[in-house]
Amino acid sequence: MKLLVGLLLILATVIAQASDRSIRCGNYLVHAGGGKSASNMYEVLKKCGEPVAQNGDTWIYEQGSMVRVLTFNFEGRLQRIESRRK
Repeated sequence: MKLLVGLLLILATVIAQASDRSIRCGNYLVHAGGGKSASNMYEVLKKCGEPVAQNGDTWIYEQGSMVRVLTFNFEGRLQRIESRRK
């Protein structure tokens, strides 16, 4: 029983801190991956607006009960999206 509870807690943590390939900003989608199909900084800014915080190539957005951490690569393409519950 303790093992099952432990596994469920680990699974909940992994899901809560999942890495997404895209997120919705209003009616728009922004895509990660770092390649040519990935959204660039200008596109993210245009679709999602100003981040609540940013530290160089890492931008943070709050969307409802979620915090989205967007990381851009050296070319300014969206490399990774991490989602966490507030």
